[in-house]
Amino acid sequence: MFALKNIRHALILFILSGLVGQVELKKEPRTFLFGLIKLDTESAYEDGAWINKWLYAREFAAPVSFAPLEIRYGFGFNGKTSGSASNLSDDSASDDPDKIKYDGNVDPITQEFKNIWGSSLEIDVGLFNLPHYLVGTSWMNVMTGLTYRSSKIWYPAETPSESWAETNTDWGDTAYFSPKITDYMLTTHLQYQPFNNWFVNFRYSYGLSSALFYSPDQEVWNKTLKGSGTSAAGAIGIRFILDSGKINRFTVGLDFRYSYTKIHTITDVEDITPINRFDLVNYGLYLTLSAFYGGKNTIGDEAKTFYYRKEYVTARDKFKEFLAEYPSHANRHRAEKYIADCDYKIPYQIMDDGVVLEHGSKTPKALKKYLYAKSIVKNDTLILETLNKRINQIALLWMLEAEKMLKESRYDEAYSLVKHVAEFSIHGKNEIRRFNSWVILNEGKKYQNASFVGKAMGKYATALEMNPDLIYEIKALQYQAGIQMVKLANEADEFDEIQLAIYSLEFARDLSGGIGKRNEQLLIDLKNKLKSHSDYKTRILVNNKMNQARSIQAKARTEKLDIGQTIPQVQELLGEPHEIIIGNNGTNPDEQLWVYFVNDKSIYLTFHYFQLFKIEEL
Repeated sequence: MFALKNIRHALILFILSGLVGQVELKKEPRTFLFGLIKLDTESAYEDGAWINKWLYAREFAAPVSFAPLEIRYGFGFNGKTSGSASNLSDDSASDDPDKIKYDGNVDPITQEFKNIWGSSLEIDVGLFNLPHYLVGTSWMNVMTGLTYRSSKIWYPAETPSESWAETNTDWGDTAYFSPKITDYMLTTHLQYQPFNNWFVNFRYSYGLSSALFYSPDQEVWNKTLKGSGTSAAGAIGIRFILDSGKINRFTVGLDFRYSYTKIHTITDVEDITPINRFDLVNYGLYLTLSAFYGGKNTIGDEAKTFYYRKEYVTARDKFKEFLAEYPSHANRHRAEKYIADCDYKIPYQIMDDGVVLEHGSKTPKALKKYLYAKSIVKNDTLILETLNKRINQIALLWMLEAEKMLKESRYDEAYSLVKHVAEFSIHGKNEIRRFNSWVILNEGKKYQNASFVGKAMGKYATALEMNPDLIYEIKALQYQAGIQMVKLANEADEFDEIQLAIYSLEFARDLSGGIGKRNEQLLIDLKNKLKSHSDYKTRILVNNKMNQARSIQAKARTEKLDIGQTIPQVQELLGEPHEIIIGNNGTNPDEQLWVYFVNDKSIYLTFHYFQLFKIEEL
């Protein structure tokens, strides 16, 4: 038996040594320059964290729903580059001599550098996020509304009045070429917000333009000369969000704006100007102020932060909250993808937590982590194999500890530990009966030491059935019990004790080959005593049955009693009473109390003038 135990222990140690060699070790940092520089190759962030940070940081944010107003004011200059895409050098309202088209050969307006600078005011109103209302767009806000723009030149160029007067008698005094442009446009904003406090704004506008372009004093414009046409503008800028925690939010920002205005229709009622069209290309820098509603981060963005920190359990729970709060969000499918990815990676995270606990000698907590991770794995054989190895390692370690307890006679502790192992490992299930047999064997020893030999023999039989390896130890204990019963057989008096004494004497005789003449005679006497006890018990049983029959009969008769019956009628039903009490201290036979004892009950019958008057049952 001891050889078998040693073989079992050696096998467990061999298996454990193999498993320990298979445990994944933490990756060591890479070193450079003879170890002076160390780089940790394991990132604390999920792959794609930086791409997400710069491109998709707010993909689950609530959309900006409405911007009631944006005001822009700035300055710029009329540049050379304009016209069409095929001819960008022509028709430019700058210092380009061909910026203005004339009727006939006249002296052109000469502009210097100072003459091309000016300012403008732009107002956007009623910007709605139409794609959001139509298709639910979220992380890119597309705002559409109306724009009003007004611009003018600070230092306009003087027209060649004398030259024009020679060719056109209607031309008056000195005038300045001072285009005052008014635009009414449809505007679209495209907002990209990588971070919470600022966003990049792209803007495109297109609409109608009107112009007054002659001023005699740079303050009043000649309204008999008008121009009209179209205008297109594009801008890129940045917006900084003020009071980002409020519902109604405000921004300040800066835009770089490009615009192209074509005044291709000149209304000249008095036919005083040789100009038949002009183009303006403006480059400007603008300060912006705006107000808007919406655009806040949601719990979905918070969930993604946890995801890229590799905290998948928290991330999954928050993604589920996000889907419940925003069931029609445009990026719902992205949240569902993240949840599926979390479900796949959560077991790895939990396993890593278990490894940390295991390395910290917190094996029970580590085991809980491993078992939980295993329960939620979905179609991933790799992690299942790893988890099974770690769980199996813990099981074998605890089985080895249980064997140690068994050797130290700590049977209950060993059995309790093996029962725990059996809950998660086949190693415990295979050994639980063997360990339980030692517990039962030990209980038998306690009974035997307390002289409860019969109970001890029952425990020994159960233990041997569960663990045949105990045959030699149990046989020795049974022999001792038989000898012990020989000593107690003379005092055996009760039926069960006599039976056990006979069994013990016979068992001791079988083991030893004989028990001596004195004990053989004792065995015969015990068997005779047992027969006597058996006969006595039989008689007791018969008497009990008869008494039960009498009780049943008496009860049946009792149920036939009725008020008004005479004494002879009651005697016929119940027989003579157990006790009769005569009224008035035995001097008045007209008043009698008869007492019957039936089935642990007392029946009191009261007679008045020899007729049954009252029945009581106590």
